[in-house]
Amino acid sequence: MSSLSWRTFYLTGYTGLDDAAAVWDRYISEAADFEATLIDGIPVLKEGAADQARDDFDGETADLVRGQARHIAERFLDDLDAYASHIKVLLQEAKTDFETKRDELAGLFAEKSVYLTAEGEPGEERFEVNESDLYNYLTGSGTVEPMNEYEADAYEQRVREQAVDLSDRFKTLMDSVRELDDQYAADFKALNDDPPPLPPYVGSDFEAKTAEYLQEQHQDFLDKIESGDAIPEEVNDWWNSLAEGDQELFVHELPELVGPVDGIPTEDRDTANRILLDQEIADFSPTLDEDIAVIEDRIAEIEGNWSEIVANGDSIDRAEELEQLREELARLQGERVTYNELVDLQSAIAEESPTGQQYYLLGYDSAGDGKAIVSVGNPDTADNTVVYVPGTGGDLDGAGGNDLQRAETMAGDAAQVAGSGETAVMVWLDYDAPNNPIMNSPSLSYAEDASEPLASFMSGLDATNHDPEETTTTVIGHSYGTTVIGQAASEYGLDTDQIVAVASPGMTVDHASELGIDPDDFYSTTAPGDLINAAAEATLILGSDPNDGGLNIQGGGLDSGFGGTSFDSDNMGWSPVDIHSNYWDDGNPARKNMAMIFTGNGDQVT
Repeated sequence: MSSLSWRTFYLTGYTGLDDAAAVWDRYISEAADFEATLIDGIPVLKEGAADQARDDFDGETADLVRGQARHIAERFLDDLDAYASHIKVLLQEAKTDFETKRDELAGLFAEKSVYLTAEGEPGEERFEVNESDLYNYLTGSGTVEPMNEYEADAYEQRVREQAVDLSDRFKTLMDSVRELDDQYAADFKALNDDPPPLPPYVGSDFEAKTAEYLQEQHQDFLDKIESGDAIPEEVNDWWNSLAEGDQELFVHELPELVGPVDGIPTEDRDTANRILLDQEIADFSPTLDEDIAVIEDRIAEIEGNWSEIVANGDSIDRAEELEQLREELARLQGERVTYNELVDLQSAIAEESPTGQQYYLLGYDSAGDGKAIVSVGNPDTADNTVVYVPGTGGDLDGAGGNDLQRAETMAGDAAQVAGSGETAVMVWLDYDAPNNPIMNSPSLSYAEDASEPLASFMSGLDATNHDPEETTTTVIGHSYGTTVIGQAASEYGLDTDQIVAVASPGMTVDHASELGIDPDDFYSTTAPGDLINAAAEATLILGSDPNDGGLNIQGGGLDSGFGGTSFDSDNMGWSPVDIHSNYWDDGNPARKNMAMIFTGNGDQVT
């Protein structure tokens, strides 16, 4: 504890703390002028300057440097302003606290006169403490001098009892003063030990330190994003409010806070997710194959010598070892599958697509079967955007394989429509798709879990689109993917102009009007030999058949069909199972029809 003496504390004048606080207050009030001097006083950094120095430092790079320099200066001054304000407040609080305690001590000193009443005697007799011995008296070694002739033991005892009381109160008061002294000493030391950073940060970890600072400044909104309380439009507004340099820091240093977030522009999400993908691939053990081989060899050794192991009485221990080895082998083989899928995804989007468009990775997750959102073309700038939702069996492997090929096919077909502009097609597989068409697909739970993420994603596309009013947006599902779309559309609503259902087993609703769009903007097809026909018409588990133009059960009665427009598709084969996947085969009329719909020419489908 502090060794502050009562004399030093009592005799100190605390107006100096006010004077010091006033100095910091003047600094704070002058900070704005300093900012103007620092930034606008440098010609090449001054915005709007038309002098020769500015002309010599012009162009896109110059503007970027200028903006970042201003931002760093402003951040620096904000830090110093907060630092100065903290010091000023500490000084003012210290003055108030110490003066309050000093007034308490002065009041204690004023009790140097002790009044006593003699029992059985009229009036009061006063005993005074010698002024010069006040401190010693309060600590138990002072003297008591009565002002009259009464010196009975009773008087002496009562005087000393009050002396003990004063002594205890003095000690308690000074303990609290020394605790205050320690507290303020620690507060000021902390300010000295952790002054505001001086951008640009010195050292090789410049970006990491700056990103850490940036995250702290925006933590409240980041928490809101994580909790799901920030809608994509709010996310987009927040992102656009950031300086370009801060956006770059978020993307490159905090990619996990950017890649999966709806409402952040496509290019930024793509860069962040590619960073995360590269990092995850790099984190796999470089000896994974060797580790698998070692375990396989050991398993083979135990199994090959099992008769001998039993004969030696070692079967129990070896059986336990074998079980552990098999569990570890399964884990490592699972890692190998995941690694292969991630590498395949990385390779699939490394170059431009067959359509000449760039790929954009809008999200991925390697857990379980895996999830991914991959776009052929940039939906933020395209004239038409298409979101394709795969159905049963969809996984990370397909998102970089067969499903991605379908997206490429749809983008290429749309490009053949005269005057259509660019069409960006996304594979949206940000949900756990059913694995088995018999055991899993009849369940609505997969669609229920997927509906909110799909609705959020569509809202995010609308928020980042360069011209959503002029862009034709379509959501297309295949098989169980149509069920996901129907559930999302009816439960949350989808930011889309059109909905297309291909080989749908049902969309959880009985009529296109329940999808939140004009029924005229709903399109469907199912090839005659597709096995899904039987499921859609016979079970009705997932809703009425969207491709049925005949009588449907609705509300306990009958109506004249699901609504919308049905378009042609061909079997392209004889197997009902194969037909279910043939809609993107060469020569299938469904492809041309889908292209017409995607490009805003749905009135021309056949």
